[in-house]
Amino acid sequence: MPYKDSVQRVSARTQTQITGNVSCKTGSSNGVVKDLSEEGICFQLFFDIGARTGQEVTIRSQELGLLSGIVRWNRGDRIGIKLKLSSNTAAQIASYYKFFQS
Repeated sequence: MPYKDSVQRVSARTQTQITGNVSCKTGSSNGVVKDLSEEGICFQLFFDIGARTGQEVTIRSQELGLLSGIVRWNRGDRIGIKLKLSSNTAAQIASYYKFFQS
């Protein structure tokens, strides 16, 4: 069974192609949000920024606005980000689903 199929997710993930930027203390990179849930993001980096597990990051995109989170994993050019949950984060994610998802 592939790893992806064996992971129990708290929130369902939606495949996306949202362009944006991730920054942390070691650098920043443009890239693409590959999937999105109420609690996290899979972000594909265009450039390696040295993001490591546990490091704080900021995500900026036109569709999602400004979000912050913690790197949970990194695999090649992709990083998993656990979002810092707040009412503002929830509103930004809900707004994306309402206005940008069809």
